[in-house]
Amino acid sequence: MDAMEKAHEILAIYRFYQMDGNLYDREESDRLEELFDAVVHAINEGGVLKLLLPRNEFVIPCRGLVNHERAWLQRFEHHDTRAFFLSDIYDFLKLFTGRTKLRVG
Repeated sequence: MDAMEKAHEILAIYRFYQMDGNLYDREESDRLEELFDAVVHAINEGGVLKLLLPRNEFVIPCRGLVNHERAWLQRFEHHDTRAFFLSDIYDFLKLFTGRTKLRVG
């Protein structure tokens, strides 16, 4: 799977959880937690996409979370922090997929 396909796969996870528009709805906290776990694992297993993602912002935190590193678990223990992180990833992937389409077309 190439980077573009993986980026679209991760964006599809947001759509599956119906959270590609509003990540800050407190009534949906269970769904946000499931989305967070799914996206973290997808990025950690991102293959070639990981080479194109911001390392310090996305790759290292996801690896730390999957490896149950205490510092990362503590950093992301709050709902708002997880929502903000997911929002950043979503925005980056939307820009990434849109920018690549412009280059190809």
